[in-house]
Amino acid sequence: MTKFISISQDQFELVFNLSKEIWNDNYREMITQDQIDYMLDMIYNPERLQKNLDDGYEWEFIYHDNSLVGYLAYVIQDDNRVFLSKIYLKTAAQGLGLGKLALNRVKEYAKTNNCKAVYLTVNRGNEKGIRAYEKAGFKIIAEEDFDIGNGYVMNDYVFECPIE
Repeated sequence: MTKFISISQDQFELVFNLSKEIWNDNYREMITQDQIDYMLDMIYNPERLQKNLDDGYEWEFIYHDNSLVGYLAYVIQDDNRVFLSKIYLKTAAQGLGLGKLALNRVKEYAKTNNCKAVYLTVNRGNEKGIRAYEKAGFKIIAEEDFDIGNGYVMNDYVFECPIE
């Protein structure tokens, strides 16, 4: 059984520790350890997480069979699309259909809120993620390079899935 549980301020350290585990298990071949550490500190610090909540982001833990296996974060943008900012699963939880469940949850959120699409960014070297998004009906609409500071640039695809 899979459950999505809203994340609160007192769980920010748990978010950070979970992200550290997932990123270190999955992204060392795509980006350097220094970049992973830099991005984790930048993205998952308590001030940034609180700002996300204040800005209307939905942050949720993903539980499967009563075990914490991942998290996601998404928000409605001014252009009437939902931006799926985060969707991460522990390595052991990948391939169980949980990513599809999470994507469907966000699509349903978009539909309920009369949004026209869900979009996300993914590293152009993340072949597993790219395949999963394409399988879920997302299409590449752009390639973008984001300067994230400290000499690092994210080379991403922008994927979008229209909501009908």
